[in-house]
Amino acid sequence: MVWPLVELVFLIGFIIYGILGLGFVAYPPVWGGGTTTAALCILHVVGTLWSIQFVRACDYTTTAGAVSYWFCTTNAERAGCCGGAARCCRGWAAGCGLPRVLDAAWTVVSRHMGSLAFGSFIMTAVQIVRLVLYAIHTATKKTGVEDRSYLIKLLFRCAMCAVWCLEKSIEFITTYAYVHVAVDGTNFCTACKDTFCLIIKYPAQTAVNSLLKRLLCGVLLGLSTPFIAAAACFLYLDSRDDFTVHHSPLYSAVFVFLISWFVAAGIANVFEAILDTVFLCAFQDMDQNSPPLYLSDSMRKALGVDSAHKEAGKSANYYVKTSERHQRAGNHGKVPAQADAEPPADAAHAGSAV
Repeated sequence: MVWPLVELVFLIGFIIYGILGLGFVAYPPVWGGGTTTAALCILHVVGTLWSIQFVRACDYTTTAGAVSYWFCTTNAERAGCCGGAARCCRGWAAGCGLPRVLDAAWTVVSRHMGSLAFGSFIMTAVQIVRLVLYAIHTATKKTGVEDRSYLIKLLFRCAMCAVWCLEKSIEFITTYAYVHVAVDGTNFCTACKDTFCLIIKYPAQTAVNSLLKRLLCGVLLGLSTPFIAAAACFLYLDSRDDFTVHHSPLYSAVFVFLISWFVAAGIANVFEAILDTVFLCAFQDMDQNSPPLYLSDSMRKALGVDSAHKEAGKSANYYVKTSERHQRAGNHGKVPAQADAEPPADAAHAGSAV
């Protein structure tokens, strides 16, 4: 769990840089105020937001690259009863996966920086649009324009809601696109196209995966951990009479809440990347290989791969595309003599029963 701390250090550094830099740029005696100061402030805000999004993209793609390697190597091994212990010990001996994470980070730095910069810039552009709308909304409220016209107030509310929905949609697509970049090695635009294909082909599974991410990582880990840590700090300090005589435990609890929230957010981001990568790798394995090559026995059982094929029987091949059946049979597009003349016996009985 060292990698989330790396992202946390970079994020805190860029946030501090953004705040201090904005104060320096906006200070009138330095730049003289006016149009130059306003333009420099806008450029500084854009650069800070872009840097924050870029750090998040690099962290997400690095984690996805390390997990995809694990999925195709260690996870694919199907040893006996002690296979899990052997894999765990080997991972511990290798530094708890840190060398693999560093290797994935080098791959991201050397090959995918352009894709991540482009994806993070798109997220930054949407955030800038939201900030501009919020600034205009605040200005109209101060001047009283919204109070005099209900239509203008409604238009601003609708525009802000639409931009928020657009930001969440782009964030959802770019998240999976980063995983595609790490797994397939494609550029950002191709990764977005593959993400759309994944959503169209598996809409229910994608929705369930997103819901589980929000519940497990967002609620259980991201929110419960800071509240529990702050409550424990407050109760402990409140029970000490020597501390409460001169200090209030509330300030310490708030400080602990902020620190634990940053740490929990970084760890939750890692778990989200793991869930997305395993989800994508599993479905790609099932699509490209029949039977799947890299799914472990536990994953095959959890996804119901063997049980579904067993229940379908010979009818499973009947409802597959003809070209795919020929490819699986090794005919390379040549149609056998009686390949599609009649369906299997169980499919024919099912049709007659209907």
